[in-house]
Amino acid sequence: MPDLLIGAIGFSLSQVLLGLLLLARQPRWWMSEKLFALFMLAILGYLLTPVLRGTPLSLLATTLQTATPGLFWLLSLSIFDDRFRMQAWQLSLVKFTVFMPLLGALFSLNEWRWLFIDLPQLLEFVLLALTLWAIVRHWRTDLVESRRRLRLWFVGVNGSYLFILILSREVLFPGAPWLYILEYVPPAALLLAVNVALLQYRRGLLFTALEPQAAPVAANDAVNESEDAELAALLQEFMEDGDVWREMGLSIGSLAQKLEVPEYRLRRAINGALGYRNFSDFLSSYRIRETAKRLSDPDEDHLPVLTIAMDSGFRSLSSFNKAFKDTQGQTPTAWRKAHRQQSGGVSDTTKEGSRDKSVSASA
Repeated sequence: MPDLLIGAIGFSLSQVLLGLLLLARQPRWWMSEKLFALFMLAILGYLLTPVLRGTPLSLLATTLQTATPGLFWLLSLSIFDDRFRMQAWQLSLVKFTVFMPLLGALFSLNEWRWLFIDLPQLLEFVLLALTLWAIVRHWRTDLVESRRRLRLWFVGVNGSYLFILILSREVLFPGAPWLYILEYVPPAALLLAVNVALLQYRRGLLFTALEPQAAPVAANDAVNESEDAELAALLQEFMEDGDVWREMGLSIGSLAQKLEVPEYRLRRAINGALGYRNFSDFLSSYRIRETAKRLSDPDEDHLPVLTIAMDSGFRSLSSFNKAFKDTQGQTPTAWRKAHRQQSGGVSDTTKEGSRDKSVSASA
């Protein structure tokens, strides 16, 4: 084993252990922290694979390393999406990439290579592509500037590296003797950078705590609070008076142009003064309030839920249903039904009272 490979693996192993120790200092682990710990264990298996080759633990190390792309995908989703909840189908995809190669190795199913080897490898590329898509999808709506920069680096650089590595190792240059440099030298630098970030760990920076959305978020130290408060008040007045939140596809950039303020200042004000972590939830707060009001109105019972959702700026019924349930605790249909029954009960009570008064008057 070349000296460079030994040195790179040894240094990387020390960084993995350091990262786990730094993470262990946190009083409570949320979803992101748990996925990060599992991701570090997968990296541990990846680093130990060449060391344990030919030993009884070789298969265990290989199995751990196959979980790396899938766990990185889930970790990225938990980092970018403040409302992330792991779904059964997401976990099933990751399990498929891990256990199918394991079954193929245990039972030597070479004639089924496409199912036990090729298909899981293809799925790994798909998961990494979904990871990069998560960057594009959530990065623009993130309101915490320091977190946006760190997340872009963490997911963008590491995700691109994993994609290039798997493509080179499995497709372009399988078995090339120089691949060990690409496989084990860059991870040493990447793991060191991750630990540097963890050493200055602040909740909500690299990871996202599952706290109530309205909870205040610490703003940048250089923020002028009075300036943010003034802009936040102007923003709220603008949102209330102009109903700009009804505009479908409204972005924070276009809103900043309407207010004639720099985008970074608007991000800072919504985050620091109003306590929102991402722009989508800020818009949803106005849209959900409006839709809840309209769904409670008996005069609008004839309107479909989809019509009310679209009028309020939602792109689709599925996104509206999810946002409404997250905020109100029940689906829009259940909300409408409950308020319909409530208004019906009030109406019946009123009628009964009037009838009693009429009977008394007759007597």
